[in-house]
Amino acid sequence: MQNQTEVAVKAVFWDIDGTLIDSEELHYQVIADWCADLGFPLKKEDNDSLLGKSMVEKWEILSGKYPIESEEVTFKKECAKRYCDAVKKDLQRDELVAIFRAIAKASIPQACVSNGDMVVVKANLKVLELTEMVAFCISGDDVKNGKPDPEPYLMAAEKLGVKPPNCLVVEDSTIGVAAAVAGGMRVVAWPEENTPQDNFLNADYFVTCTEEFPHHLLPIFVKSDILK
Repeated sequence: MQNQTEVAVKAVFWDIDGTLIDSEELHYQVIADWCADLGFPLKKEDNDSLLGKSMVEKWEILSGKYPIESEEVTFKKECAKRYCDAVKKDLQRDELVAIFRAIAKASIPQACVSNGDMVVVKANLKVLELTEMVAFCISGDDVKNGKPDPEPYLMAAEKLGVKPPNCLVVEDSTIGVAAAVAGGMRVVAWPEENTPQDNFLNADYFVTCTEEFPHHLLPIFVKSDILK
């Protein structure tokens, strides 16, 4: 892990898919069903190549590999609708959502930064009942370069008027961690259970449970809300 000087956290940025909500499998299933309807069953290696990518990147990968008779805009629109119709609150990662709520209660600005389409970002926040607790969202629709490029996180920091070292980022993927690290922010890696820590050596903190979250970076009264 990085040994970075611990300065005050003035904003917290959250990835959504895989971090606040365990939705990666649903995203893949939506795309797999869409492709199957067009006669192109996906394979396991397709899922591996799609993880963490924006819908534009996913389209480029799939259309480059399969002779799909459709358009990017149709792919994005139809997959987004399927996802929004299927996503459920029971996919939330309970511990992370609880921390999100505790930080919101402390009036520390929070934003969601995703490679996904805005319509999907909003659907996730709605089903998690977090919409009113977010200052704003950055989606794949808003940037030229998505994660692992730092552009999405730097855009969020600039929008809040907060310097990167004062931003704490919570991520579940190596792509997201790389983006936040490149942006000069402090990073919490909290991936799915049994994910090797060696995959996240560039993160400042590797977390597997609520007690390991770096609540010491936040106002003291936030800790009691997080750990209660």
